[in-house]
Amino acid sequence: MESTKDQVLQLLSGRGEATVATLANTLGLGQATVRRHLDHLRVEGLADVRAERHGVGRPAYVFYPTEAGEERAPDGYARLLSRLYQGLASLDERDVRGRDGVAVLHSVVAGTAEQIAHEHEAEVDAISLEGRVGQTSVALRNEGIVDGWRKEADGYHLTNSDCPYRMAAQTSHGPCELDRRTIELLVDAPVRQVSRIVDGEPVCEYVVAAIHDTDAAEPLETRQE
Repeated sequence: MESTKDQVLQLLSGRGEATVATLANTLGLGQATVRRHLDHLRVEGLADVRAERHGVGRPAYVFYPTEAGEERAPDGYARLLSRLYQGLASLDERDVRGRDGVAVLHSVVAGTAEQIAHEHEAEVDAISLEGRVGQTSVALRNEGIVDGWRKEADGYHLTNSDCPYRMAAQTSHGPCELDRRTIELLVDAPVRQVSRIVDGEPVCEYVVAAIHDTDAAEPLETRQE
C-alpha cells in the first residue's frame, strides 16, 4: 500500500503542480498533514515550490515535482510502456507496410485498449448502463484511468484526478485515446473526453451519454450501424 507521502508525490506528478489546498482537498487530508509531507519531499529533492503573485496580498505557493520526483512517482509509465511494447512486438510486416508512425501508433493504442478491457471484462457484468459505469470505475481505479464517477443530466461523468502519464499526454493524444477507448469497451457505450489535466483542467473527464437500458444492452457495433 502506498504511503501518504507517496500519494502526495504521485498526485503532484500527475497534475504537474498544485497548491497545498488542492492536494489536501483531493486526498481528503488536512492541509497541515499535506504541508508536512511536502516538506519531507523537498528535503529528499523530489519536490520544490515557487511563489506566484496575483495582485496585492500574499503570494500563492505552488508545489511541483522535480525531475527526480517525476521519475519516481508514477508507475503508470511502466504499465503503459510495457503494454505498448507488447503491442508493437505483436505487429508483423503486413501491419506496418505503407503506414506512417501515427497510423501504427493508433493501431497499437487500439489493441492495448482491447487488452486492458479484456483483463477487466469479468468485473463489469451489470445489465444497466449505470451499473456498468460504476463497475468500470472500480475496475479501472488501480490502472490509474478512473478514480470516480457521477450522474448528471447529460449522462455519466467518469473522472481521474491524477494523470498516470502526464508528460506523454503532453506530446501525444495516444495515452488519452487509450484510456477513453478502454472505458468505452467496458461500458459498451460511446464515450467522449471533455477535459484533460495536461490542458490545465483539474481532472481528466469522460462522458457516457445517458441512454435507455434497452439500447445499452445492444452491442456497440449494432448501435453504430
